[in-house]
Amino acid sequence: MAELTQRPLESLVVQALSSSLPLLPDDLSPSMRDMLGTLEHLSDYELQQVADATFPEDEAEQFAALRDKRRGGTIAEVEQTALDQLSQEADLLTLRKAYAAVLLKWRGHRLPTLAELEAHP
Repeated sequence: MAELTQRPLESLVVQALSSSLPLLPDDLSPSMRDMLGTLEHLSDYELQQVADATFPEDEAEQFAALRDKRRGGTIAEVEQTALDQLSQEADLLTLRKAYAAVLLKWRGHRLPTLAELEAHP
């Protein structure tokens, strides 16, 4: 390939490696990109733990209750602040889980299908 394209072998290797690495979205904040970037240094076992993480049950219940209050129009300002915080935490957890799964897939691991995930909640 290097001969055909008349390019140094090193540049082809760099191009091949950089194009196969999972990319972080450009619209993430630098702190968010850094946080996700730390996942790249975890072992496969640690990544699997991140991918399997769940929202703490008490926080999930509070989140659902506050969403119901907001839908019903009875949410207080302090409750809305708590809901916003829980929403950010849930989004961050989801993003971390997704990126951990991408890294595991990139490292050659098989990811469960949607049917398998639904069968074992």
